[in-house]
Amino acid sequence: MRLNTPWFYGWNIVGIAIAYQAITYGIAIYGFTFWVPYWETEFDTGRGVIMLIFMSIQLGMAVFAAFAGRAADQLPVRWLVMAGGFLFASGLVLSAYARELWQIGLIFSLTIVAGLLLAGSITAQTITARWFDRNAGLALGIVSTGSSIGGLLLPMLIVYLQSTHGWREANLWLAGLVVVVITPACLFLQDKPKNPESDEADHLSEDSGPSTQQYQGKEWTLRDILMSRSFWSMALCFTVISAVFIAIQQNLAPLASDNNIDAMKVSTVVALMAFVMIGAKLLFGFLSDRMNIRVLFVSACGALAVVLLLLTVSAITYTILMVTAALVGFAAACSMPLSASIIRRDFGALSFGRVKGLMYTVLALGAAGPWIAGTIYDATGDYENAWIVLGVLLIPAIVASSGFAGRATR
Repeated sequence: MRLNTPWFYGWNIVGIAIAYQAITYGIAIYGFTFWVPYWETEFDTGRGVIMLIFMSIQLGMAVFAAFAGRAADQLPVRWLVMAGGFLFASGLVLSAYARELWQIGLIFSLTIVAGLLLAGSITAQTITARWFDRNAGLALGIVSTGSSIGGLLLPMLIVYLQSTHGWREANLWLAGLVVVVITPACLFLQDKPKNPESDEADHLSEDSGPSTQQYQGKEWTLRDILMSRSFWSMALCFTVISAVFIAIQQNLAPLASDNNIDAMKVSTVVALMAFVMIGAKLLFGFLSDRMNIRVLFVSACGALAVVLLLLTVSAITYTILMVTAALVGFAAACSMPLSASIIRRDFGALSFGRVKGLMYTVLALGAAGPWIAGTIYDATGDYENAWIVLGVLLIPAIVASSGFAGRATR
């Protein structure tokens, strides 16, 4: 099914991709921190153990991301996204009836992971890369805001449902939301344009524009990708960004609880983080077509360094958490638009999905971030040493960013 619109249809694809990312990422990634206090009490366990569930999500994505990326290059994205939505909703339903924490870990590492891979950023950015040429950096930056929009809209809903119905029934309501939003949205997804956006104008007819061969580039083999300096520079740099970001993000609710800041206030902190990420992703996407990408990456690292220093030396108050959210939101926003722009520049649209999938496999190492923070907390009773350890990781990332030569477009 295709809507007749006066503007270039690729922007409709971007809108749909934003919607389904917002639902899956808003619940599983931004909402995860709000399950932690409930599970900590109900299952009588430590935060480090619970963070292993989040780590299992990342490891599950590592195992299956390469397959999802290849599927996005070869199969209809519409059906992949619909399947992902169904599996994601099924995971929420099953977890609502789990009686042991290990059961939740197993469910999340399988069904929730499948949902995030198939109805998440891999398919969203792959299909966007097919539709755009001249404004590829901007379009990829815009579509990457989907996860952040979910972080802006979903946390307060999750906290409300959990506080009024309990976390189990809340999961059932969230499963219904997934089905209601994603299923109809998939009907309007169209996988491949006859030609991508023209170099001359954003909304020329599909009969104009560069040839398919110019647009797609060569098809990269697995060996070629793994031998590329560009790939490994991205892998190291964005894994570190991911580790620091999610370590802070997933420990926000327990950190706030330790300092007598209630969950509803934390939801506004998460919402601010997501709001800043939306604007910053657009900014990074826009600038990636115009500036040296390494400069943009180093600016993000600088913001994270300030955050870690602030958390180490300051008493934790609501104001400090809001400042933290703003800076972390800015820094974390760089990953999706910058990596997508580099992939499209260095590997082309034809191999975008498989490179993106392989990147996810490596980026899963970033899941160690919240586990490191949670485990250090369990051992010492505070997060100070965790922030120092994570800060040290930024140094090799800044060095490795020398592999980000030039801008996203040539």
